[in-house]
Amino acid sequence: MRLRRMIEEFGTVIELKGKHTAVVLCKKSSLCEHCATSGSCTIGEGGHVRMVEVQNTLGAAVGDQVLIATTTKSFLQSSFLLYIAPLIALVIGAGAGKLVGERIDTGLDPNLLSAIFGVFFMIGSFVLLRVGSSVLEKENYMPKIVEIMKEDV
Repeated sequence: MRLRRMIEEFGTVIELKGKHTAVVLCKKSSLCEHCATSGSCTIGEGGHVRMVEVQNTLGAAVGDQVLIATTTKSFLQSSFLLYIAPLIALVIGAGAGKLVGERIDTGLDPNLLSAIFGVFFMIGSFVLLRVGSSVLEKENYMPKIVEIMKEDV
């Protein structure tokens, strides 16, 4: 069964981390221009390259030119966890703060309490994601090396 690919990038393996994980140095492509996080993954050469940790099930070695890919499913799951879950926590926290502020006399404006609760819930979601990510199977969210190129790309 062929991997359904959403994003494909060419790069060079620069480091091996264990038996099935590699770090690949990729040049930024035109896909990066439309990415909301394009500024956060750049390093070196004036921001034109980035390092990506990938699954190395094909046994690529340091210096190999490789093609990496990620599926639509894993991209959407990662995006949901990183962007949507904290926003949901913010809204739930704001609603909870508003209810508490209206029902219990705290001496604070319910709108202020709503904002405080919202921020704390959002920060809490980031903490939970950080702690909970160690439980998730990292391989489900990482791009994979799908081909070791025979020639320089």
